[in-house]
Amino acid sequence: MKKYPYQEAGSDIFGKVNRPLIAIKIYSTTKNIWIPVYDVLVDTGADMSIIPRYLGNLIVEDITTGKEIKIKGFVPYSELIAYIHKIKIKLVDKEIELSVAIADSDKTIPILGRVEGIDLFDVEFQKGKFIIFND
Repeated sequence: MKKYPYQEAGSDIFGKVNRPLIAIKIYSTTKNIWIPVYDVLVDTGADMSIIPRYLGNLIVEDITTGKEIKIKGFVPYSELIAYIHKIKIKLVDKEIELSVAIADSDKTIPILGRVEGIDLFDVEFQKGKFIIFND
């Protein structure tokens, strides 16, 4: 079991909010090292995990070699170009391989989504205070 406290962040709408942010490690095939990534949003509404381009450039030779996709959120006319890659991450002392969309933008935050990510764990969200990953 690993318990992460929510982290306070600024919000244009609410002033301050608590967010379920965690730290993971991503394996870089180009550098042959594990790279720590902090402030990864655990998002049960995201089907896929996403990382910004600057992180993608650290872990794969060329982000554009992955399958190109267009990600749309709740704003239907807005889309983000990304490239799907299989990568390894370490989370809660487990090493897992998952499909990740590497955004063709640095303006997105790292997000851990459900498929091949959150769904591999028994996860509890405790009243906006803690997120708990159980094995």
